[in-house]
Amino acid sequence: MRRWTAIAATVLVVLEAGVSVLAALILGGVANRQHMQFAGVPYRAIADAAYVGMGLQAAFLLVVAGVLVRVALRAQDRPFGRPTRFVLIAAAVFHGVLAALMLALSGVWTFLVLALTLTLLVLLYFTRQGQAPTPEPAPVAPAA
Repeated sequence: MRRWTAIAATVLVVLEAGVSVLAALILGGVANRQHMQFAGVPYRAIADAAYVGMGLQAAFLLVVAGVLVRVALRAQDRPFGRPTRFVLIAAAVFHGVLAALMLALSGVWTFLVLALTLTLLVLLYFTRQGQAPTPEPAPVAPAA
Protein backbone atom coordinates (compact mmCIF):
# COMPACT_ATOMS: atom_id res chain seq x y z
CA MET A 1 0.00 0.00 0.00
CA ARG A 2 2.88 2.34 0.76
CA ARG A 3 4.26 2.07 -2.77
CA TRP A 4 0.97 3.01 -4.49
CA THR A 5 0.30 5.81 -2.02
CA ALA A 6 3.77 7.22 -2.70
CA ILE A 7 3.25 6.99 -6.47
CA ALA A 8 -0.11 8.78 -6.29
CA ALA A 9 1.31 11.47 -4.01
CA THR A 10 4.30 11.92 -6.33
CA VAL A 11 2.05 12.51 -9.33
CA LEU A 12 0.01 15.11 -7.46
CA VAL A 13 3.08 16.89 -6.04
CA VAL A 14 4.77 17.09 -9.47
CA LEU A 15 1.56 18.52 -10.95
CA GLU A 16 1.44 21.08 -8.13
CA ALA A 17 5.04 22.07 -8.87
CA GLY A 18 4.15 22.61 -12.52
CA VAL A 19 1.14 24.71 -11.56
CA SER A 20 3.35 26.74 -9.21
CA VAL A 21 5.79 27.52 -12.02
CA LEU A 22 2.94 28.44 -14.33
CA ALA A 23 1.40 30.69 -11.67
CA ALA A 24 4.76 32.38 -11.09
CA LEU A 25 5.10 33.14 -14.79
CA ILE A 26 1.56 34.50 -15.01
CA LEU A 27 1.67 36.58 -11.80
CA GLY A 28 5.12 37.97 -12.49
CA GLY A 29 4.24 38.75 -16.08
CA VAL A 30 1.02 40.53 -15.14
CA ALA A 31 2.75 42.62 -12.47
CA ASN A 32 5.55 43.47 -14.90
CA ARG A 33 3.33 44.43 -17.84
CA GLN A 34 0.83 46.49 -15.89
CA HIS A 35 3.45 48.35 -13.86
CA MET A 36 1.58 47.60 -10.64
CA GLN A 37 2.80 49.18 -7.44
CA PHE A 38 1.93 48.40 -3.86
CA ALA A 39 2.77 50.93 -1.14
CA GLY A 40 5.62 52.38 -3.18
CA VAL A 41 7.25 49.05 -3.97
CA PRO A 42 8.37 49.08 -7.61
CA TYR A 43 6.62 46.76 -10.03
CA ARG A 44 9.87 44.99 -10.88
CA ALA A 45 10.32 43.96 -7.23
CA ILE A 46 6.77 42.60 -7.14
CA ALA A 47 7.38 40.57 -10.31
CA ASP A 48 10.71 39.27 -8.97
CA ALA A 49 9.07 38.31 -5.68
CA ALA A 50 6.43 36.33 -7.58
CA TYR A 51 9.11 34.53 -9.59
CA VAL A 52 11.29 33.77 -6.56
CA GLY A 53 8.49 32.84 -4.16
CA MET A 54 6.64 30.51 -6.48
CA GLY A 55 9.95 29.15 -7.79
CA LEU A 56 10.98 28.23 -4.24
CA GLN A 57 7.59 26.62 -3.73
CA ALA A 58 8.05 24.57 -6.91
CA ALA A 59 11.59 23.60 -5.84
CA PHE A 60 10.32 22.44 -2.44
CA LEU A 61 7.57 20.40 -4.10
CA LEU A 62 10.12 18.79 -6.42
CA VAL A 63 12.29 17.86 -3.41
CA VAL A 64 9.21 16.29 -1.83
CA ALA A 65 8.53 14.44 -5.09
CA GLY A 66 12.09 13.13 -5.07
CA VAL A 67 11.65 11.82 -1.53
CA LEU A 68 8.34 10.24 -2.51
CA VAL A 69 9.95 8.51 -5.50
CA ARG A 70 12.65 7.18 -3.19
CA VAL A 71 9.98 5.92 -0.79
CA ALA A 72 8.09 4.26 -3.67
CA LEU A 73 11.21 2.51 -4.92
CA ARG A 74 12.32 1.40 -1.47
CA ALA A 75 8.97 0.48 0.06
CA GLN A 76 10.25 -1.30 3.14
CA ASP A 77 8.95 -2.52 6.45
CA ARG A 78 11.29 -0.37 8.47
CA PRO A 79 10.32 3.15 9.58
CA PHE A 80 11.43 6.24 7.70
CA GLY A 81 14.71 7.92 8.50
CA ARG A 82 14.82 11.32 10.15
CA PRO A 83 15.25 13.39 6.91
CA THR A 84 12.38 11.55 5.22
CA ARG A 85 10.12 12.09 8.22
CA PHE A 86 11.05 15.76 8.32
CA VAL A 87 10.28 16.25 4.62
CA LEU A 88 6.96 14.39 4.86
CA ILE A 89 5.85 16.34 7.92
CA ALA A 90 6.92 19.66 6.37
CA ALA A 91 5.05 18.79 3.17
CA ALA A 92 1.94 17.81 5.13
CA VAL A 93 1.98 21.07 7.10
CA PHE A 94 2.60 23.03 3.91
CA HIS A 95 -0.33 21.35 2.17
CA GLY A 96 -2.60 21.88 5.17
CA VAL A 97 -1.88 25.61 5.29
CA LEU A 98 -2.07 25.94 1.52
CA ALA A 99 -5.37 24.02 1.42
CA ALA A 100 -6.89 26.38 3.99
CA LEU A 101 -5.72 29.41 2.02
CA MET A 102 -7.00 28.01 -1.26
CA LEU A 103 -10.40 27.26 0.25
CA ALA A 104 -10.66 30.89 1.30
CA LEU A 105 -9.16 32.41 -1.86
CA SER A 106 -9.67 30.08 -4.78
CA GLY A 107 -12.51 27.68 -4.24
CA VAL A 108 -13.50 24.16 -3.38
CA TRP A 109 -11.84 22.29 -6.27
CA THR A 110 -8.36 23.60 -5.52
CA PHE A 111 -8.93 22.81 -1.86
CA LEU A 112 -9.98 19.25 -2.69
CA VAL A 113 -6.81 18.58 -4.70
CA LEU A 114 -4.62 19.90 -1.89
CA ALA A 115 -6.63 18.01 0.74
CA LEU A 116 -6.21 14.81 -1.29
CA THR A 117 -2.45 15.37 -1.43
CA LEU A 118 -2.42 16.05 2.31
CA THR A 119 -4.38 12.87 2.93
CA LEU A 120 -1.95 10.81 0.84
CA LEU A 121 1.06 12.28 2.66
CA VAL A 122 -0.42 11.53 6.08
CA LEU A 123 -1.47 8.05 4.98
CA LEU A 124 2.02 7.41 3.67
CA TYR A 125 3.55 8.58 6.94
CA PHE A 126 1.42 6.26 9.06
CA THR A 127 1.46 3.07 6.98
CA ARG A 128 4.12 0.44 6.63
CA GLN A 129 4.84 -1.73 3.63
CA GLY A 130 3.22 -5.11 3.99
CA GLN A 131 1.10 -3.93 6.90
CA ALA A 132 -2.30 -5.46 6.60
CA PRO A 133 -5.10 -5.16 9.10
CA THR A 134 -5.10 -8.26 11.25
CA PRO A 135 -8.53 -9.53 12.16
CA GLU A 136 -9.25 -10.21 15.79
CA PRO A 137 -9.33 -13.93 16.52
CA ALA A 138 -12.81 -15.18 17.21
CA PRO A 139 -13.30 -16.23 20.82
CA VAL A 140 -13.46 -19.96 21.22
CA ALA A 141 -16.60 -21.18 22.94
CA PRO A 142 -15.92 -23.60 25.77
CA ALA A 143 -16.97 -27.16 25.08
CA ALA A 144 -19.97 -28.13 27.15
